[in-house]
Amino acid sequence: MKHILTAGCAAALLWSTPVSAQTEIVFNMYLAPNNEIVQSAIYPWAEAVEAATEGRVKIAFTASSLAPPPRQLDMVRNRVADAAINLSAFTREQWAAPLIGELPGLFENGRAEDHSRALWRTYEQFFREAESLDGVEVISLFSLTGNHVWNNTRPFTQLSDLAGVKLRVNPNGADIIAALDAVVISRPAAETYELVSRGVVDGTVIPTATVTGQRVEGNLRYGTITPVGLYRSTAGIVMNADVWAGLSDEDREAILSVSGEVLAISAGARVDDADTVAMEAILAAGVEIHHADESLIAAIDERAKALGATEAWIERVNAMGVDGRAALDFYIAELGNGG
Repeated sequence: MKHILTAGCAAALLWSTPVSAQTEIVFNMYLAPNNEIVQSAIYPWAEAVEAATEGRVKIAFTASSLAPPPRQLDMVRNRVADAAINLSAFTREQWAAPLIGELPGLFENGRAEDHSRALWRTYEQFFREAESLDGVEVISLFSLTGNHVWNNTRPFTQLSDLAGVKLRVNPNGADIIAALDAVVISRPAAETYELVSRGVVDGTVIPTATVTGQRVEGNLRYGTITPVGLYRSTAGIVMNADVWAGLSDEDREAILSVSGEVLAISAGARVDDADTVAMEAILAAGVEIHHADESLIAAIDERAKALGATEAWIERVNAMGVDGRAALDFYIAELGNGG
């Protein structure tokens, strides 16, 4: 009997002492698995976090979305999920900092890798302390490649070609696309296939990689590529501040080692590469590609600058106590140094 009791006590002790504790971060997933943001940023980051923490922290993705795109910050703040990807286009009224990378008609460098590096460094330099998100920790920010016009009506080679053409557009592109006289249908990019294939819209405005990511290359006839895109989108990985604070110092340090600028640069480089691969598939699908000439680019830039988006953004962040012009100059300088 004594032997049995001793063995039972030993077994109880084993059950009460975990062999290896693991923290699970519930990440809201509302993008399709083949989306370039998921492939270029989210999945690689999740794998890197688990490796860097030696398995102590694991990113667990939800089977379906727990909130629509405009509610990602609120959802994380209220801990409906522990973390999420936030597309800045949908939270423009809540978060000004990432919008610096979305200003149209302003930049000459179109590489997402360089924009991502510049975006993160500008955020750290000017906005980390100045623009609190109340309950949300910013893990990383990065940029996507430029958005181009894809449609089934006619080639877009001069401004008049877009008059009356119905285009699906994210909220951050609505003003510039309307300024080009197209009809704006503001819907998330995730709805591109349904809208285009059913003929609800004549086309869409998305990055090259998103065309194949949304499997819509077989439903489009024309694409017009501009060197930096008509505008671009930015995104960020965010986490509930209490969840972040609850991690051990060791695990926070490990996660930071694969986040921030490291993730920004790698995600940007991956979406640049994804565009190149996607273009091959788009051409193979028979889409007729046109590259905007200098006169079209100049006309687009003139319409974009007339919107006053840059001045409005500077005024907005000035009111936060941030020198908007200095932040913009810093961003542009970072774009040029490439490292």
